[in-house]
Amino acid sequence: MKNKLAPSAYARATRISSAALLVLGLATSPLVHSQISSEDETEAENLKLLQDEQNRNRSFQEDDVFELDAFKVTGGYAGSIAASTEAKRLAPVIVEAISAEDIGKLPDTSIAETLARLPGITTQRINSRAQGIVIRGLDGDFSTALLNGRQQVSTSGDRAVEFDQYPAELLNGVVVYKSTTPSIIGQGIAGTVDMRTVSPLKHGKRTIAGNVFYEWADLGNLNPDSDDSGLRYSLNYIDQFNEGKVGFAFGYVKTDKPGQGEQWNAWGYPDGPDGNRVLGGAKPFVRSSNIDRESFFTVLELEPNDRIQTTFDLFYSEFSENQYLRGIEMPLWWSSASLDDGYTVEDELVVDGSFSNFYGVMRNDIVWRDADIFNAGWNIRIGDDGSDGWIFEADLSTSQMNRQDNVLETYSGYASNQVGTADTVRYTLETGNGALFTPTLDYADHNAIKLTSPQGWGSGTIPGGQVGFFKGPKADDIIKQGKVLTEKELPGFFNRFEGGLAYTGRDKKETEIGPGGTEGFFLGLPDGQTSADLPPSIGTTDLSFIGIPGMISYDARALFESGYYTMAPNTDPSLRANNYEVSEDIVTTYVQFDMSGTWGDTPVTGTIGAQYIQSEQESTGVAIGADSVSEITQGHDYGDFVPSLNLNFAVGQRSNIRFSAARQLARQEMVDMRAGSTYGFDVNKETSTDPQNSPWNGSGGNPALEPWRSNSIDLTYERYFDKGRGYWAINAFHKDLVSYTFNESILTDFTGFNPGIGNSPVIFEGYRTVPTNGSGGSLKGLEATLSIPGVGISDALKGWGLMLNGAFVDSSIQPDPGNPAQSIPGLSDEVINGTIYYENESGFQARASARYRSEYRGDISTFGPRGENFRSLQDETVVDAQVSYTFNSGTFEGMTLTLQGYNLTDEPLFATEGDTDGRLVQDYQSYGAQYSFGVSYKY
Repeated sequence: MKNKLAPSAYARATRISSAALLVLGLATSPLVHSQISSEDETEAENLKLLQDEQNRNRSFQEDDVFELDAFKVTGGYAGSIAASTEAKRLAPVIVEAISAEDIGKLPDTSIAETLARLPGITTQRINSRAQGIVIRGLDGDFSTALLNGRQQVSTSGDRAVEFDQYPAELLNGVVVYKSTTPSIIGQGIAGTVDMRTVSPLKHGKRTIAGNVFYEWADLGNLNPDSDDSGLRYSLNYIDQFNEGKVGFAFGYVKTDKPGQGEQWNAWGYPDGPDGNRVLGGAKPFVRSSNIDRESFFTVLELEPNDRIQTTFDLFYSEFSENQYLRGIEMPLWWSSASLDDGYTVEDELVVDGSFSNFYGVMRNDIVWRDADIFNAGWNIRIGDDGSDGWIFEADLSTSQMNRQDNVLETYSGYASNQVGTADTVRYTLETGNGALFTPTLDYADHNAIKLTSPQGWGSGTIPGGQVGFFKGPKADDIIKQGKVLTEKELPGFFNRFEGGLAYTGRDKKETEIGPGGTEGFFLGLPDGQTSADLPPSIGTTDLSFIGIPGMISYDARALFESGYYTMAPNTDPSLRANNYEVSEDIVTTYVQFDMSGTWGDTPVTGTIGAQYIQSEQESTGVAIGADSVSEITQGHDYGDFVPSLNLNFAVGQRSNIRFSAARQLARQEMVDMRAGSTYGFDVNKETSTDPQNSPWNGSGGNPALEPWRSNSIDLTYERYFDKGRGYWAINAFHKDLVSYTFNESILTDFTGFNPGIGNSPVIFEGYRTVPTNGSGGSLKGLEATLSIPGVGISDALKGWGLMLNGAFVDSSIQPDPGNPAQSIPGLSDEVINGTIYYENESGFQARASARYRSEYRGDISTFGPRGENFRSLQDETVVDAQVSYTFNSGTFEGMTLTLQGYNLTDEPLFATEGDTDGRLVQDYQSYGAQYSFGVSYKY
């Protein structure tokens, strides 16, 4: 029976074994490690089974399932590769696929890291882990994520799904659609990632599995109140009842994952003495984090007869992260500190020098996030798949997210508002990772250091200056979905019809916790004090990565939550524009015809059809005027006709040529769709008379923004080797972005607005930026893949195997017309992945993987919630490895021991200011290697 949107894993066109696709919460699969039989008789049987399935002329749909029973693959990494290879070969659309074996066996902490090994897909690491994905050079805002075919909410500030919310142990497989069909609702321009949970009836047997893993970070606990190790464990249960008419599955995962890192952030490199550039200041931290995640899913399937199938499924993930950040903020050229004589200049850059009258700001910060995701769905399918009658299906679901971020900064030092003991600090630039500092004061002296405001920041609100800051942005996101469809088998070349109607309603709200929606609070000391003794020390934080032996540390959160600090609201009205709500109502009508026949002597399959999408969107936000702050609501409605064509030509027995042409859409970032606007005034430009260099500026959203639109073409050639011994493929794609979004600058009269200074500015004209639809550009590229087991080369290499893939992308997109050209976020010109593996029949497995991406424009997270903070990130190569042993007989039969390592070469995240001088290090983040060792068992 076919179940379209219910939990399932792959294509109805082909059935491949659930034994290799099922993630049972195992970091390694305790299956028998054998490759596809090379005996001709077995291979012929396999090929016949495959051909019988292919002759059913069924379209590869988002709900279909591969079952490996037809292949007689009993497990192992080679078996999972074979499953994914056959899935790709038989699919009538262009896809990349991952079986549960892939996810469970690679040393990955989330689905994002596993997806990064597929052709044309990579990730950006955030706080030591992969969080979002980039497909074909386009970041997560250009793709969509589905769970069991249903659109997902996001814990990020926009639509891009953060995949670390989804534990790999609960997923049965992942499909990445690179071409589109009308029956898939909510597709993106870059691709569509569909994560699947298990179908217990298709699994077909009782299974109980569990694992326990110990994880640790090799950098140790960089902060005294952090942990450098944790546990991850899971339990899965799958069963069938009532003679196979009732299926039930349940899975639970608990993760306590440590993370450690050292990060450098430069304020910038302004022009200094004699026009030589100099370090303006720096903000280095050591960061310790802990992720605490509990997740579960459950599925109930009922199939009382051959004509009715219904499924209920739930997924819940509760995610908590704590980040401890400690360091010394270094105000240098951009402060009252003085650069002493005797500094060293190399190629117009001060690479070594001393600053006197220096007041360092010691930071004991903490950031914590609590987020949860809830998904529920019901699907019913009525009709007989084996008949030529009509089949009817309905699907209802909801996806919901709640997120609370908290960012706490606390300051201490030797002086208050630059009055007190000053330091003299020497800095030496280090090529590639920032600078080393040599101070004269001891920053671990608990008695001499006070809670205070060394620089006097915020003295207009807190007398003597703020001693910290707190903000707590929160978000709520909800999607409600419904879909009804009917389908029927047809005679002739157009052999199947499907038509349907889908509704998607989404509402996302971002709010600030300050009074009236203002952003946070300035922190002060009790009774108007400007300095106070430190709370009890919890130890010393090692800052040797910047040359400083250590700094005193205390529990900032406990001090804050005790009520010790006074809190003054940040009354800047412009920040109220961060509060907004965006609502969407989208109705999609679609028709699709599947094709199967011959053109001449060439077998042809494919799909053709179209969607018509009617969209209504509305936003409520805050508009900051000259003398008012008002709430406004604006909206827009429009329609899109979205045709698509997929053709597959079987050129010989083991080769395919694929062609796809489609109109594709990607909806805008919600922050760009918000209603409202704000303004700013730069006091450094108050005497300017040029509107192009005006002190006045403004920004806002645009509720009338329509989606990015692309006319996309793919052409693929795939060659599969005999006897299931791998394949090679090359794909060319071209995306003509007929609509892109850029920030339009609009000359605006700011007369009447408060500049916040005593004097009247010279001019009141300036430019306000608003996101606007415009013509886009193009994106084109090549993807190449080679997958070959060693036995395909020589019998002497039996057990060995190699997987290589690469993507090479070129973009002519100009996101910001009129400004200097820059690449779109996330775009790497080259992405190359490789895996070499070995396994034998005794149960031993080993493999190593490396993924390379060339430089790109990335979004850096220094501390706190992720925001748009783009940098020119340098190329990187991340190396992972794993070894495991499975007991295939005896007392421990079914048990697997696994040791795995991630980021073994400690590849840093490295960004420079501009692209021409590698000495101007803007950001440097080192995470160290991470390891895990565990045992898994399946019964």
